[in-house]
Amino acid sequence: MDQGMKDFYAPGEAAPHARTWMCWPSTASVYGGPGGYFEEVQQTLGRLAAAIVEHEPVVMLAAATHHNIARRLCGPRVELLDIATDDMWARDSGPIFLKNGDRERALLDLNFNGWGGKQHHARDGKVACALAQALGRPWIKAGVVGEGGGIEFDGEGTLILTESCWVNDNRNPGMTRDDIERELKEKLAIQTVIWLPGVSGREITDGHIDGSIRIVRPGLLLTSGYPGDRSEWGRALAESRRILDKSKDARGRAFEIVDVPSAVEVRSRHPEMFTGYANYYVGNGAVYTPSFGDARADERAVETLGRLHPGRRVIALEVDRIYENGGGIHCVTQQEPA
Repeated sequence: MDQGMKDFYAPGEAAPHARTWMCWPSTASVYGGPGGYFEEVQQTLGRLAAAIVEHEPVVMLAAATHHNIARRLCGPRVELLDIATDDMWARDSGPIFLKNGDRERALLDLNFNGWGGKQHHARDGKVACALAQALGRPWIKAGVVGEGGGIEFDGEGTLILTESCWVNDNRNPGMTRDDIERELKEKLAIQTVIWLPGVSGREITDGHIDGSIRIVRPGLLLTSGYPGDRSEWGRALAESRRILDKSKDARGRAFEIVDVPSAVEVRSRHPEMFTGYANYYVGNGAVYTPSFGDARADERAVETLGRLHPGRRVIALEVDRIYENGGGIHCVTQQEPA
């Protein structure tokens, strides 16, 4: 398909959705084997799906053999589609949904490879293609390897991403930053690309942008980190702020940046607990954010997200089992534009 002739682009997340897509975690070995913790992960994802479906349609991808448990944990309103999955990270294994002015839809496949071969992905690597076939919509295969959680776009021609996960031989060997930028500009109808450093090799995603910096709407960003953090993560976020303070978006606007401090006093004792608030999800009429058990930080996040998303209800959820595994609410959801 000649993508340019079709004028496809990816709308911003806050634009109206047709539905939310999610993926069922079906590989017990990723979570220590069947029973116990693995079932808690499934229960947590089901609880999130049930919350989102109160405001917009939700479709869960799961092999037919998993439909009984998925239906029980998600509730009757969540639709199930028979597409096999390995894990729950729909933002990364799933496609980017594109649209154009002729009301056509297409699915962009970023060639998910398990975050650079770090996790089994035999089924997840086929999700984007399988979903395009199931929907009967055009499948556009990108000329780069990456994940949806590795990009932030505003729907008006601006893209923000990190070098750590894209200019990385575990995904795009031999490709330069210019090579990757050229491909993403073409496939996503982007005019302005802003590269941030990120952190490579410290966690499974190599520093996805959606863990710390989000586009709220064109010209407005949200960041989340620990005040005074002198770790490699803290230094990378500080450098990213310096770059963004000097940058302009595709329409020539300087960025307004709002900071939301990460939670510190959390319920979970998991040593790898991800406690940033940037990894929230914007749905139709609602914003979904984690509640970590840090009363002051949780309250501040709810207040800030409500102010930044007027007209949407902020729903704070206990979803620790998702965040303990290095991702968040944004990582397990993928919007389809209306």
